[in-house]
Amino acid sequence: MKTNQFNSLVGAFLIALVTLVLMGCTDSETPSAIRTVSLQLASDVIGNSIADHEVTSIHIDQKPVANDDLELLRDNRIITTLLLDESEVTDDGMRIISTMPNLVHLRIRSKLTDKCIDDLLKLPDLQFLNLPFADFTDEGLERLAEHPRIQLLRLRSPQVTDQAMPAIAAMKNLAFLHFIEISLTDNGLKAFYEAENLQSLYLDDCQTTEQGLSRLLERQPNLHLHVNQAHLDNDPQKNNHDH
Repeated sequence: MKTNQFNSLVGAFLIALVTLVLMGCTDSETPSAIRTVSLQLASDVIGNSIADHEVTSIHIDQKPVANDDLELLRDNRIITTLLLDESEVTDDGMRIISTMPNLVHLRIRSKLTDKCIDDLLKLPDLQFLNLPFADFTDEGLERLAEHPRIQLLRLRSPQVTDQAMPAIAAMKNLAFLHFIEISLTDNGLKAFYEAENLQSLYLDDCQTTEQGLSRLLERQPNLHLHVNQAHLDNDPQKNNHDH
C-alpha cells in the first residue's frame, strides 16, 4: 500500500473515531448540538429563588454576589440556607443578611471583619456558620461566642489568638469547630479540655504541636481531631469519619 493511501485511511479512521466519541451514548440519530452555558447573575439566582415560595435554600457559585444584590433578600422569612461561594459581600452586606430572621445556615467566601459581628448575633436561628475568609480579632470572636445556637463554626482569622479560646470553648451548642490560620497554640488548646459538647475539631495552619494535641486527646478521647487534613498517629478516633 502506498504511503499516501495509508495516511488517508488512517485519517479517515481518526475522523470516524472522533465522531463516535463526540456522539457518545445517545439515542439520537445525530450528535447533540454543542450548547453554550451562560452563567447566571447573582441577582437572577436570588430573584428566581424568592419568586418560588417553596425554595428555602440559595447557593451562588457562578458570578459574584455583591452587597446590592442582597437587597432582594431584605426581611426575607423563607430562606433558611444562604451559601455565597462567589462573593464580594462586605460587612455592609451583612446588615442586610441580618434581617433574615429564619436563616439557619450561612456561608460567605469573602472578607468580613469585626464590624459584622453584631449583625451575625441578630440571626436568632443561625446554627451553621462558615466564614473561610473572615478576618476577626479576639474581641470580635469573643462577641460572636455569645450566639446561643451555633453548632458548627468554620472560620479563618489570623488575628485571633489563644485569648479567644475560653469564650469559644464555652459555647453551649458548639459541636463542630474548624479553625484555619488561627494563631492557636498548645496553651489555647487547654480551653477545650472540658468542652463537653465539642465533637469535632479541625485545625489547618495553626500553631499547635503534636505534644499539645496529644494532651488534648488524653482529656478528650472521643474528639474527632484533624490537623492539616490528617489524624495524629495516636488519635483513637482516626478511623471515625462521621463528622
